[in-house]
Amino acid sequence: MHHITRILYLALCVSGLVSGAFLLLCCFGVVDPALLFQREETAVLPTSAPAEVPQPEEAGAANAITLRTDQIDQAEALAVGHDTVVLPMQNEDGSLNYVSRLPLAVESGASWGDPARNQRLRALNERGELHTVAEISCLRDQLLIQNDPALSLRRVSGSPWRDGAGYGWLDPAERRVEAYLIGVCRELADLGFDEIVLTHCAYPTEGAVECLRPLGDKTGALEKLLRQLQGAVADWETEISLRACADADEPDSASGQTEALLAVGARVWE
Repeated sequence: MHHITRILYLALCVSGLVSGAFLLLCCFGVVDPALLFQREETAVLPTSAPAEVPQPEEAGAANAITLRTDQIDQAEALAVGHDTVVLPMQNEDGSLNYVSRLPLAVESGASWGDPARNQRLRALNERGELHTVAEISCLRDQLLIQNDPALSLRRVSGSPWRDGAGYGWLDPAERRVEAYLIGVCRELADLGFDEIVLTHCAYPTEGAVECLRPLGDKTGALEKLLRQLQGAVADWETEISLRACADADEPDSASGQTEALLAVGARVWE
């Protein structure tokens, strides 16, 4: 009995030393007990759980899905459960995801190079199984400005203005900007798109906007542009819609978008 008592006493001493050492390590930050519990919790997760498969990004309108342009051939399969497919046709840098014949698009290098792209887009649009939407970055466009700085919004100093990400913005009041965007919309309508949604159909609200030259009636300039684009695609019955800016419900919005302006479009995308 005396021998067993000594063993128990020795075990308690060792346990106390281990516990004390552990507490000291925790105090000095060498060991984080939360991480130990985290590892233990992770270990009991079933190893046979299937990996989550990334899905295409859902668009802002109801029952719509946004696909990449390299997914055109699989559009029907990927859009199961949706009736609307959104395809980006003009990126924020101004590059186009279709082949354009517009001189400015060719000169600036914005046009897509492979003519097969247009054939695939037309085939998708003509099947008519889905409502197809071409999304274009309307006024945020770097390539055109690099090609012709006179098309951009200007700093007070006269140089092209750029936002915090280094992108330039086209001046919607510039006649050649209007003509270019009319051409883009007409080409997309001719490819068979049911709808064109304009992103960045607004004035910039982020970056050093205080350095911009005075802009005048921003809402008026945007409305004029929007109505010109609507008229340009009327022969194809293609709808022109807008993606709303966060400040569109403010009475004096910095973006120039207002609820009245949004109402001019076929629908509003959030």
